[in-house]
Amino acid sequence: MTIRTLMQPRTVRVKRSDLRQKQRETLCQAKKNTVVVISANDPEDEKLLIDKKYFDDLVRRMRSLVETLEIAADRKLFDQILKAAPTLREDARLDKLHSFEEAFRND
Repeated sequence: MTIRTLMQPRTVRVKRSDLRQKQRETLCQAKKNTVVVISANDPEDEKLLIDKKYFDDLVRRMRSLVETLEIAADRKLFDQILKAAPTLREDARLDKLHSFEEAFRND
């Protein structure tokens, strides 16, 4: 799923009574990046129905962002990465680097 799709979900609002009466149809609306908002009198009591794949993609992206932020927050590590960047680009171009799978293979 693209970042744009993840960041711009389509929302459909339904009432709780509609969910009870048309449960199958309401559940089917929660596909891909369509989020079904189950309304309530108090906004804090509203619930969301989302597609599992969409949820998994959101969680995966969030974990990736957290890892990136942790690296960027570690000034010493981030400075080392910045210093090594030109060499890494050249090594990648010359195919001198190992893949993640090669480096962390469990033999």
